[in-house]
Amino acid sequence: MMTSIKEYIEQQKTNHPQLRHASNLMCKLADKKLTKKQSDALDQIMPQYQKYLKENLDLIGYTDEIIRRRVELVNEYYNFFYENGHDNTFTSQGKFRPTILEEFMFLLFKDYINDLKIQYKDKDGVINCGPAKAYTNLHFTSPNFEEFIKSPEIEINLKDQDFAIYRDFELEINSKKHSIRIPAVAIENKTYIDKTMLEGIIATAEKVKNGNPYSKFIVVSENYDVDLSVDPAYSRIDQIYVLRKCKRKEGWAEIDPDVVIRFFHEVETHIRRAWSNVEYKMRNEGVII
Repeated sequence: MMTSIKEYIEQQKTNHPQLRHASNLMCKLADKKLTKKQSDALDQIMPQYQKYLKENLDLIGYTDEIIRRRVELVNEYYNFFYENGHDNTFTSQGKFRPTILEEFMFLLFKDYINDLKIQYKDKDGVINCGPAKAYTNLHFTSPNFEEFIKSPEIEINLKDQDFAIYRDFELEINSKKHSIRIPAVAIENKTYIDKTMLEGIIATAEKVKNGNPYSKFIVVSENYDVDLSVDPAYSRIDQIYVLRKCKRKEGWAEIDPDVVIRFFHEVETHIRRAWSNVEYKMRNEGVII
């Protein structure tokens, strides 16, 4: 039974490399240093995950009704994980629980991205989604002034994003080609956010939007543990969605489907609306930025 489950998950991981939680599970199964507690936990988790993944992949579309069903499924999986005491079975460094949310982003947007590919006749696979090393900026570098004059080098800076809707781009500098990924939407996923994390996210948003000022930078977190007197509105973060609508210390709460639906529609609106056509936005929307 476990062999067939592993084969199914491995096959889906091959079909969809963006399935980060599936990859995490398979890595855990291959770990020779697993404790008995961890091994027993995986025996329970694997069938539940297979069911969760299969039902999600069988769902096609992104209507509000389908998004609600996807949220029901992820809540069932999270609840199983939590109620059976698996939340602390694996170390935080292994990113076992965080990959659930990162993978959920792909399951949420995969059909929308497929429709965008059709809409924009993207036969070359330029439009993509998933974890990405997002372009932030480039800078000149030379060991000394002489080399700066003769042959200055250029380095490209990238930033890991948990999830992005992006396009691949070939950049040629001094006859040297560089493959970069420009995010239209960059998403930071967190199990929870505290003050230190928020400061880091603000710095990341600044870097990503320097690379593409028209990108949308969104944070999606399960919980929000920052003091509520701190207002991140001054930053370049476009929005923070708190899926459980509470702090961790307030206890377990399910992910709210209305929050997920609002998040999805914000992304959809950003993809659809004009970015830099000021006249169009003024005359059709009455909104410039």
